[in-house]
Amino acid sequence: MSSLEVTPGWALEHFDPWDKRINYGNVWQMYQAMRHKGPAVYSDAHGGFWSIVRYKDIKAAARDYRVFSSARGTSIGARETNSPAPPKAPIEYDPPEHTRLRKAMQTPFLPNNVRGYVDGVRSSVRELLDRISVMGSFDIVSDLAEPVPQEVLAKTLGFDEEAKIKNRELVLAVVHAEFGSAQDAWKNFRSFLAEEIRKRQARPGDDFFSHLCNDEFDGARFTEPELISILVALALAGHHTTINGISSLLRRTAEYEVKKAYLNDSRLVSNLVEETLRCDPPIHLEARTTTEAVVVGGVKIPADSQVALVYASGNHDESEFDRPEEFDFTRGSNLHLSFGHGIHSCSGMHLARLEMSIVLEETMKRFPNYALIGEQIDSGLIYGHHMGWESIPATIG
Repeated sequence: MSSLEVTPGWALEHFDPWDKRINYGNVWQMYQAMRHKGPAVYSDAHGGFWSIVRYKDIKAAARDYRVFSSARGTSIGARETNSPAPPKAPIEYDPPEHTRLRKAMQTPFLPNNVRGYVDGVRSSVRELLDRISVMGSFDIVSDLAEPVPQEVLAKTLGFDEEAKIKNRELVLAVVHAEFGSAQDAWKNFRSFLAEEIRKRQARPGDDFFSHLCNDEFDGARFTEPELISILVALALAGHHTTINGISSLLRRTAEYEVKKAYLNDSRLVSNLVEETLRCDPPIHLEARTTTEAVVVGGVKIPADSQVALVYASGNHDESEFDRPEEFDFTRGSNLHLSFGHGIHSCSGMHLARLEMSIVLEETMKRFPNYALIGEQIDSGLIYGHHMGWESIPATIG
């Protein structure tokens, strides 16, 4: 068998998260083989890197931001490509810069402020379902999952309709770029973001991003590179993570027993959201760079090594979750790693959960008999770290 074939065995020495052949059908067997081999598995791809694949080790590494630094990029291979991408705030900064950026960015995503999105999200979802009711058949990804977070993002950042459309177009170009070939996509995206920043500096609105562009934080305004870094992070997060979460949730809830349970008790919404996030995490992994030699579960990782924290593998770790490959919405404790862990955990987690919950509630009210039809097409691993769905055809029933 050729070492280039994408198999569980291939992943033990040659795992490459940029490989287009990795998909939803084979990735879980790869992660399982890696977990069985050891707590940290070396790959010769991208000049060599280590994957930390067991739940407890991933969690410990994510907490230890001093040794596992994110300041040199959170994408495997970023160092060797001299990546044109700006750093994403605050995750690709270490303290103290990280602390200042996260504090400034978290305001719209704090639990009390997230409640203010409820009516707007519910209204947007109902409008989408109105359109779908006329169509009869629809695509869960493009017709429902994608528009919701894009609308929320646009309102948060004060994008008008033209800017919202342009942002989506440019983000798609970036996230679907192949390894080492994203220069033009990033150049165009940065130019767009810089223009949006200058608009707000010239004519501030009352939107969140206008405040970031014009207010002082810890005694100073953000520079344009810092603002681009913030906007990149918000724009990218608004594109793929929640879209993938909503798509996976409606795919899972379409199963007969799951749907029946929800229709009998709608209070299960939180369980369904959390188990979907565990089973089908939108973000599979993030990169770190070791600042010193470190031992992970008896495996020594040298200083200045690229390391992948494989959250998706941790979510399926047999030592942490009973029957991890099963979708079990009756689980009690479900402390998955889908939002990361430690100081770099996702600041938008409360908003993502809200959007997922509202989409499920409204869809089940309107189309309790919706069903999947046709072929479901997954995205494979995109941009070296996230996975979701390109298409999930469905009918309203």
